Amino acid sequence: MTDIANSRQRILIVDDVIENLHGLMSMLRDEYAIIAASTGEKALELAQRLPHPDLILLDIKMPGMDGYSVLVHLKANPATADIPVIFVTAISDAGDEARGLTLGVADYITKPVNPDLLLLRVRIQLELQRYRRYPINFDIARHADPAHPPTLLVVDDVPENIHELLEALKASYRITVANSGAKAIEMVAGATPPDLVLLDIMMPGMDGYEVCRRIKATPAGNRIPVIFVTIFDTTQQKLKGFDVGGADYITKPFDIDEVHARVRIHLELARLRHFLEQLVAQRTALLIKSEEKYRILADYSPNWEYWMAPDGSYLYVSPACLEDSGYTPEEFFADASLIEKIIHPDDLNAWKLHGPHSGDTHGAALIFRIKAKDGTERWIEHVCKTVYDASGKYLGLRGSHRDISQRHHAEEKLDFFINRDPLTGLPNRALFHELLHHALQSAEREQAQFALLYIDLDNFKTINESLGHSLGDQLLIEAARRLKILLPDIDAIARISGDEFNIILHPGDGMPWVDLLAQRVIEEMARPFELGGHSVYVGASIGIALYPNDGNDTESLQSNADAALHQAKMQGRGILRFFSSDMSRRAKERLTLEADLRRSIERDELRLHYQPQVDLISGQIVGLEALVRWQHPVRGLIPPNNFISLAEESGFILQLGTWVLRKACQQIRQWSDQGFSLRQVAVNVSALQLSRGNLLEIVQASLQETGIAADQLELEITESSIMLDQERAFKSLADLKALGVRLSIDDFGTGYSSLAYLQQLEVHKLKVDMAFVRDMTSNSGNASIVKAIIAMGHSLGLEVIAEGVETIGQARYLRALQCDVMQGYLISKPLSAEAMTNFLASYIAQEIQEEEGRLALLLVDDEASILSSLSRLFRRENYHILVASSAEEALALLALHPVGVILTDQRMPGMTGTELLARARKLHPKTIRMVLSGYTGLDSLTDAINRGEIYKFLTKPWEDQDLLDAVRDGFRRYAELNGNDAQG
Repeated sequence: MTDIANSRQRILIVDDVIENLHGLMSMLRDEYAIIAASTGEKALELAQRLPHPDLILLDIKMPGMDGYSVLVHLKANPATADIPVIFVTAISDAGDEARGLTLGVADYITKPVNPDLLLLRVRIQLELQRYRRYPINFDIARHADPAHPPTLLVVDDVPENIHELLEALKASYRITVANSGAKAIEMVAGATPPDLVLLDIMMPGMDGYEVCRRIKATPAGNRIPVIFVTIFDTTQQKLKGFDVGGADYITKPFDIDEVHARVRIHLELARLRHFLEQLVAQRTALLIKSEEKYRILADYSPNWEYWMAPDGSYLYVSPACLEDSGYTPEEFFADASLIEKIIHPDDLNAWKLHGPHSGDTHGAALIFRIKAKDGTERWIEHVCKTVYDASGKYLGLRGSHRDISQRHHAEEKLDFFINRDPLTGLPNRALFHELLHHALQSAEREQAQFALLYIDLDNFKTINESLGHSLGDQLLIEAARRLKILLPDIDAIARISGDEFNIILHPGDGMPWVDLLAQRVIEEMARPFELGGHSVYVGASIGIALYPNDGNDTESLQSNADAALHQAKMQGRGILRFFSSDMSRRAKERLTLEADLRRSIERDELRLHYQPQVDLISGQIVGLEALVRWQHPVRGLIPPNNFISLAEESGFILQLGTWVLRKACQQIRQWSDQGFSLRQVAVNVSALQLSRGNLLEIVQASLQETGIAADQLELEITESSIMLDQERAFKSLADLKALGVRLSIDDFGTGYSSLAYLQQLEVHKLKVDMAFVRDMTSNSGNASIVKAIIAMGHSLGLEVIAEGVETIGQARYLRALQCDVMQGYLISKPLSAEAMTNFLASYIAQEIQEEEGRLALLLVDDEASILSSLSRLFRRENYHILVASSAEEALALLALHPVGVILTDQRMPGMTGTELLARARKLHPKTIRMVLSGYTGLDSLTDAINRGEIYKFLTKPWEDQDLLDAVRDGFRRYAELNGNDAQG
């Protein structure tokens, strides 16, 4: 029953009068999910769809198939036979009502419909339906002894008024009568109370409302349904009856079939509710007995025991919790989440994954730390099991916490003496041998590599001899501390002997490779050590062996790393050496290049080049991408692929990225001042800038410094950079978007290509990587990838740009796929700022498509000034533009030209826009049809949209860009419907 309760129940409303449909929908939509049909045929179709409606409100008098016919078909179909149907009708003839009840209708509601009565009848039928979905319970509750029929109490001060009613009911029920309200209350409170009360309203002394209120105030009467019998049919009178506890009402003169239906429904509902109350009472008694047994055992247990209810609250917590945690059972009862608040933050995730709420109640014991109320840390061992009653009902969880702090501390101390260096706390030789063996196995399994570093302190022997062993020990402790600070994510740092340390380094995302890290270690050890008032200089030499190049077992790797260390010491100390001479040479070159790169900004060696981005429809330049170059004083112009990765590994990418951002914003300002209206300039952003840098502050400062608009700046982010630290990257990008900066996903298709993260990021643009664009006209696989990326981007409302476009054939193919923008050598190579200024000044828009390959845009409006304005607007889009001042003229042009999109006014003499589009749909079904109108009457337009005659409705006056985007979307839709062979 949980799923039913947690989901909105579905009601199908069937009526051929739209006003009636809307009225019923407005009464029910707050509580229920509504579906509607205006014909009997449509109703049958909707009723058979999954999920089926939970209830149907059905009009009787409808053209074609009337309500009776619909009801017959519903009851004849096994899939819909059990759906309760309520007739909503103006028919009041008793014979018609009887006919519906005979056919299987559940209830009647007469028009005009009272909202409160409607909700009451709907809730009653849905409650009955909910019980009927559990046939075992329903059958037990429905069972009644034929020898003892239900008792009805009829209350009326003039029994002659209800003689007909009594005659109709006495064959099926035991009838008792009371001629006053006081007598009725007495009979309800007696030894044999009735099963249902039929109560007149107008009685002397105590009216029916007061009688009902008093009946409902008694324990026995609270469960007895009361149906009012009245001549009143006003909303106010009905509401008053419901307010005092009435279940329903019957109006005089009586419709006997309706009376039978009302009585039957409420008796059935009352029996079901009474049965369920008894069932709950029985199970509650058993649960209390079980809880008591458990409480006696748990109170005397030395462990901290608990019983948790299905809703997560505690049913029981043993007194031992006070000794283990410092918190009383009452504190856990008051706050069921208290346990999570005192668990150590590092262990909280394990608790959530394997604790009581995880569903993992059959695994091994969970060990975690808590912070007790007195501030001490305790180690706890936890186990729990699910609890069910005899019928299989879930009753919650029983668990146990055991304080194992003493045992854990003893195990830790033993482990430390066996595996740790007592001076520095680092792993010792024995433990490091295990770590190295594990690294070998893992690298072999995953086909990965790692580096083994041997580090030796260069002047340690001299320090030890001159200053003594005590200060020598302090130096070793400080050296170990520096290594741990420098390599916070590395566990495999060990002290092997007196002044020798070993480290295992795995290549990781965003982490410099071994040569840069080793150089940082050397620089860190070269800083003076403050020992006993002395500034002591030591230094370090490092030997490096790589797996698998320099050995594929522990002995050979250690031997070769030791040989490389010996070579480093022989060559002057304070340096690093690889076991491979070639690796040492390349490491030296990289270190030299890194040192030069760090000085490139202060030496003014960096340059920004710009590559244009061109709209594939208009041929206009819509943006530029800023690309950094390094003018090295010796090596000349160095392309980015030769130094960007080095900048990222070394961390210099943060300073470099800041420089590029500021320089690009300054250039945007300069071009704006010169009159060049570029939509945006794109700047690449690295993973480190997203996750570790203060990117938002740098962007804000650059925008404020130059005074350019935020949307003139676009930031390009690669897929892989977002995935390094998703949480921080998503927050940074959300902050940037809120600032107004445009966002683009670069190199899309080469990384995760996740639709989920695209929806979360809400970026503006996708950039198709040049690897797919380069040979898409000859490689069907790449062509399919490009097509899929463009389609996915457009489905999310994103602009799509393709980079690496070098030929006119590629450009035409991309336009045919409805790509928006291109970038590549076909337009221009990246140019310096000065050269790009000249390029912008002399650029002439390029037409990507020949005239005969273009589809036509048909503009229809009876106002010449509107046609003229629209023609000017769309001319820059390179469409073949056709104009018509009437619907008749438009139909003639449609017969002569392959039109992709029609954009028409609505109110025109002779034939309206929707009438024109209705004809166009039949004559030219592939054409995309749009309305542009200042007329906002909804009926005809809504009907046309529902019939599929209008793709989009746009209003006058219009925003130019919105209208351009809508028509582009129309041509894109045309291409999708016609297989992308259409040229747009």
